[in-house]
Amino acid sequence: MLESDPMTLRIAWFATARGTSSRKLLSAAVEAIDQGRLDAEIVCVVCNRVRGQSANTDLFLDDVDRAKIPLVAASSLEWRRRVGGEISDPGRELASWRRDFDRHLYERIVEHTPDLGMLAGYMLVISDVICDQLPCLNLHPALPDGPIGTWQEVIHQLIAQQARRSGMVLQRVTTELDRGPTVTWAKYPIRGEHFDPLWEQYGHDASSETPLFQAIREAGASREPTFILQSLQATATQPHILSTLVPGSTDSGVGSDITQAVETEMRKLE
Repeated sequence: MLESDPMTLRIAWFATARGTSSRKLLSAAVEAIDQGRLDAEIVCVVCNRVRGQSANTDLFLDDVDRAKIPLVAASSLEWRRRVGGEISDPGRELASWRRDFDRHLYERIVEHTPDLGMLAGYMLVISDVICDQLPCLNLHPALPDGPIGTWQEVIHQLIAQQARRSGMVLQRVTTELDRGPTVTWAKYPIRGEHFDPLWEQYGHDASSETPLFQAIREAGASREPTFILQSLQATATQPHILSTLVPGSTDSGVGSDITQAVETEMRKLE
């Protein structure tokens, strides 16, 4: 159980590693821990793919091996095919096999005694089998009151709304997709000298991956590693954040604004 005093967080790191950002996020966390900037230990990496399913995932698993982090891996695709399960549709109740799959993972995860789970590019919705037992955090690329969905859907909605800013949150994972209580959040502008010419030229197109779309994505993606690290460090050191992570907590989920900490670290990287 999480304590109220500053602590070395024991993290179970979840990733499917479908794209390249999962490698960057894990690498940033490992580096921050090694350099003493993050008071944490990644006690295991959890992946719902195994070797041979994806070139990107294989590269990610190579990184896990090099970092000598214990791996908890099982193929959700192979599991579903073996049991003849249905694909879970967004917004609908998870197929029954998904809880069995999560139970299989959780029995292996708990052996590493993590304090929390960090979902960083994990492409499955976590069922209650895990999130009711282990407090889990999920990165969502929008402000607490912003759009839901994938990062692509979020950006399309931002353009359609003619938004002036976006952000990102770490949410406590619940069975309600992208609507768990906010733990930390940060904002950034999507207007200004760099963005305004792109809005003028492409702001009418909310359905294509235009240069404006790409610029908004880069503004968010470039901050994600820093945001996650600052959030985890805040979680390790601030009791009021820790208290929101206990499963069953009645915290309202307003969350802590760590924009200043994120932007300060970003300026150091320039």
